[in-house]
Amino acid sequence: MSMALACALGVWPAAARAQTSPALPAVASAIIPGVGQAMNGDYGEAAAHFGVFALSLSAGLYYQRKPDFLSDDVRYDDANNREFINQTTLRRDFALRLATDTALYSSFAAYRDARARDDRSYRTPAPKESLTDLALAPFSWEFLSRPTTFIPLALQAWAASRKGGYGIYRAQDVSKGDLHAYNVTANEFTAVGEEGFFRGFVNNDLSARWGNGWGLAGSSLLFGIAHNGQGDTASVVEATIAGAYLGWVHQRNGFEIGEGVALHYWINVLAGIAAIRNGGSAPLLSISVPF
Repeated sequence: MSMALACALGVWPAAARAQTSPALPAVASAIIPGVGQAMNGDYGEAAAHFGVFALSLSAGLYYQRKPDFLSDDVRYDDANNREFINQTTLRRDFALRLATDTALYSSFAAYRDARARDDRSYRTPAPKESLTDLALAPFSWEFLSRPTTFIPLALQAWAASRKGGYGIYRAQDVSKGDLHAYNVTANEFTAVGEEGFFRGFVNNDLSARWGNGWGLAGSSLLFGIAHNGQGDTASVVEATIAGAYLGWVHQRNGFEIGEGVALHYWINVLAGIAAIRNGGSAPLLSISVPF
C-alpha cells in the first residue's frame, strides 16, 4: 500500500527531480518509523519513533513465537462471530498494535513537520496537532459536544447495547478487566495513528492535489483496503464508508483531525465493550472442536 500511495502522491517523480515533497518523509516513516523525521533533520525524534517501533515489534514477535500463542485458524471461528483470547495472544496483539500505530503516527508527524517547513505548494491547511493534542482529543468536550460526533456515537451505543453479536471468550489467565484495559488503551493508539495517517496525511495531501471530492474518495478507499473484517474489525466496505464520513468531518473542520480521533476512539471502544459483554470465560478445550 505504501508504494501505491507514494505513486498517487507523486513522491517518486518529486524525488527524481530532487524536490523535497512533504509526502516523501511521510511515506518513509510509514515504512520505517523515524526515517521521515531523520529526513526532516529531527534526529532525536527519529530515534524515539524507531525505538518505540522496534521494541514493540520485537515484543510482539516474541509472544507470537510462544507455544501457547493462538493462530488465527484457532482463534477465530468459521462464522467470524466470536474469538478466543489468552494472555500470550493478548500481549502480542497489544505490542503489534503499538508497533503499527507508531508507524502511522510517525508518518503523520513527519508530514506535519515537513509542511511546517515549506507549505507553499498546498491549497489545504497544514496539520498542526501535537501528539498530546491528539491523545487528549477523545476526552475533549469541544469535540464530544458536536452533533457530528455525538449523533454517530449515540447510534453506536444503541447498536452496542443490543444482545448478541460478536463475542470475545477469555482463557482462565485473562480477566474481564484485562480486556477492558486493552480496549481503552490500544484503541487510543489506533485512533491517533489511523486518523493521523489516513486523514492528517493522506486525506489532506490528496485533497490538496486532487480537490476535496477526489481526495476524500481516495483516502476513504485506502482506509477501506487497510481493513479486512477479521474478528471485531470493520470490513472493507464498512471501513470505506466510515473513512468517507471521517474524511468529510476532517475537511469540514479545516483539515484538523481532533474530532475524528475522538469519534474513532469511542466508536472502537463501544464495539469492544459489546464484544467483551457478549463473550465470557471459556476453557481452551472449547476451541479445539469444530464450531
